[in-house]
Amino acid sequence: MTVQSPVKETTSPTNYSQQPSNPQFSIVDTMPLKLVMMLAAPYLAGKKASDALDKAHQVYRENRFASTVDILGEDATSAEDCERSVQNYKELIDLIAANPVPVSNPLAQATVSFKPSMFSILSPAAESSQKQAELDKAYSRIEAIVAHAKAKNIRVTLEAEDHNWTDFHLETYFSLINAGYLNCGTVIQSRLFRTKNDIRKFDDRMRVRMVIGIYIEPSSIALTQKPDMKKVAVDYAAELLSRGTYVELASHDTDCMQNFIENAVLPNRAPADNFEIQHLLGVPRKEIQQAYASGKHFIAMAETQSGARREHLADLARSGALIRMYLPFGTDNVAGPYCKRRLKANPNMIGFGIKNLLHIK
Repeated sequence: MTVQSPVKETTSPTNYSQQPSNPQFSIVDTMPLKLVMMLAAPYLAGKKASDALDKAHQVYRENRFASTVDILGEDATSAEDCERSVQNYKELIDLIAANPVPVSNPLAQATVSFKPSMFSILSPAAESSQKQAELDKAYSRIEAIVAHAKAKNIRVTLEAEDHNWTDFHLETYFSLINAGYLNCGTVIQSRLFRTKNDIRKFDDRMRVRMVIGIYIEPSSIALTQKPDMKKVAVDYAAELLSRGTYVELASHDTDCMQNFIENAVLPNRAPADNFEIQHLLGVPRKEIQQAYASGKHFIAMAETQSGARREHLADLARSGALIRMYLPFGTDNVAGPYCKRRLKANPNMIGFGIKNLLHIK
């Protein structure tokens, strides 16, 4: 399968680890890696696959929350890096399959997430005669992981990166779905203007993690204000649910979660097995997470509703909503860029990290 490379919108370096696609400078950029990793520790599931799987079992055992596990790393610089990532993901999938979380609902089994730039030594924005050949190799590597996961009955998610990767990641996803890999989901970023058109291609075979996106993008191609991103995220989620697409809302904003239920789930009569809510490990949202998972939140909502909406909320109260935690892991040298990006995108995480270091509740 040949994935067409996109029209270049901006010039970007091949190695983003040397010159990040997020140009916004902050105090986080001046922090030594050791300090970054200390502050970000609550948001990481460990350094090894076994650490992350242990955490997946823990969050389910303690709260009945599901998990998605991600090996941190991006922007491969050699074919050996790419092949090593393929092997690492196959081993992670094998580990989950051999040690499944003891879930009562199959949808709550641990899943796996990965970024496309781990599997290509060239960015889609690179100026190189070898670019298409390298992107074709990246597709083959990604397909190998998805096929392995399908054989092991493990669901996977092809993540989004900055806008330079969007054409590649979506074309790859649709090709995988059309090839019968229905165990694969993907990520859509509400901040990008193009998303309004991209979601029209989704149907009831597909699964989408709806995010606002963490990459700072040019104002010519993306929204720049988070309230706007959150509003359209709910709008897009509603359209996806109307198409029968399984929607995973990834947001820590309690208002955004509430708007998702009121303006996307209820109007579409979406059952509990057609959506979920996802959170980052370490962000303090346990009270609201438990309220959604137990169904208590829907009981409270039902008191102000009537008719079909009240009946729907009663159904959701009985089942609860699936909460899934994002569990990234990796050694400091590969986890560092991810942690810096998270701390820059949400400075509140620095405060949470300091409280964690000082054991302040």
